[in-house]
Order: sequence, then structure tokens, then C-alpha cells
Amino acid sequence: MFDPAWLALREPVDHRSRAAALLPPLQRAWRSHAWSRIVDLGSGTGSNLRYLAPRLAGTQHWTLVDRDQGLLARVCVPPCVQTARCVVGDLGDAGLRAVAEADVVTCSALLDLVTGVWLQRLVRACASRSCGVYLALTYDGEIRWSGGGAAADDDSDDGVVRALVNAHQQRDQAEGAALGPTAGREVETLFREAGYRTWLLSSPWRLGPGDAALARALIDGWVSAAVEQRPDLERRIQAWAARRRRTVGGGLFELTVGHLDLLALPE
Repeated sequence: MFDPAWLALREPVDHRSRAAALLPPLQRAWRSHAWSRIVDLGSGTGSNLRYLAPRLAGTQHWTLVDRDQGLLARVCVPPCVQTARCVVGDLGDAGLRAVAEADVVTCSALLDLVTGVWLQRLVRACASRSCGVYLALTYDGEIRWSGGGAAADDDSDDGVVRALVNAHQQRDQAEGAALGPTAGREVETLFREAGYRTWLLSSPWRLGPGDAALARALIDGWVSAAVEQRPDLERRIQAWAARRRRTVGGGLFELTVGHLDLLALPE
């Protein structure tokens, strides 16, 4: 479950951070194949729809899949979209069924949360359909502070917290461990093995003083994950968080959070 306020906070940063170089080959394939049907997995409130739909020409029929009905109820459909159908269901069931009717499969900020088993099923489903694939903003494990002098650049516990957050991302789920920061390169490998042409580009968040609210929310989330991973280090983690909140409050900082965007097109 994701908080709608968190999704709204990150949406403008998500949109500005995407690897724009992936759009021209996607747009060319979209036109040349006369594609029209798009399946968006883990849609939330529709951020991926709002980014991608205005950048594709012609007829668009979207299917948005998420297990959270409350988030789907907040989807606002751009006027360039002819139809948008919201499907409440699990990605391993309703999601993969929807892929069977897709021309393009897309998602945003999802793959680091899934398991290798599910990812293999997704690649097989896409390959059997020979559909295009655009998977954006997969977290890659990088968290780096810089700018504003030593107060922003150096904290001896940055690495400790980053390692705990990344380990937390790979906790066990029903079908095994989540892929966490390995997901972006793993999915590229799988699509290449399935015969796709792939482009994997960096799409990092670069947060500065204008993104202070998002930076503070990230710190809060990282503290929660790190403490859950190592409760015995809670005091140390909370002390780190207090220092980094002061960094954000000081206004001179850059916080980089690494992501990867993948475009995979059938040969």
C-alpha cells in the first residue's frame, strides 16, 4: 500500500528524471507497428499514464492494474487517451492476464519491489505477445549526498544506512526475495535472452533545495527500513537522520537517488 500523498510528492520528480533518450525509439516503434493498447502495471494513481500518454500519437487504449482500489480511484486520464480501464488485482494474476492483450507494457517505480520469479513470468508473457516494453525508474541502490560543503558531502553513516536500505529492499516475499537494486540489470538480461533489443539508461533523481519535502520524506522512509533491518542500530540510525534533516534544512545540498529506465523492443 502506498500513501497517495507520497505518490503526489514524487510525481514531478519522477517525470523530470526519466531518460528522455528512450522516447524516440519507443515513439518510432509505436507508429510503425500501429500500436494502441497499453498495459500499465502497478499503476497507483496513474503517474505513468500522465507522463507517457501525451508523448504518444494516435489512438490509445490503456489498462491500469493495481491491487489498491483507492489509488486507482484517483486516476486522472489525459484527454489524448481514448479509453482507460482500471483493473483491481494482483500483478501475478490480473497483471499478467492483461499483458496477453497488450501492444506495450509499462510500469514505473515497480521492478525493485518484485521477485525474480514474477519478473521471469513477465518477460515470458511479453515475449509471447511480442509487445514493446518500457519500464521506468527502477531503483538501482545509489544514494549519494553532495553540495554545500562538508556538512552535505560527508557523513560516516551514509554508507551504513544505504546498505541497510538496500538489504531491506531484498527481503523475502511469498515467491522469494525481492530483487531490490539488482532488478534493472536483471530485467535487461532477461529481455535480451528473449530476443529483444534493449536500451538501459540512468534516470537518477537529483534533489535540491526545491525538493526539500521529498528529501525529508525519503529520510523518514530510509530510517524506518534501516531500523527494521537492524533494530540494534536504531540510535545510530536516528542520529544520522537528525544530521541529514539538518542538511536538508540548511538548503545547500544535492541528493542523488539512482534509477534505471529500460526500453525493450521485439526484433
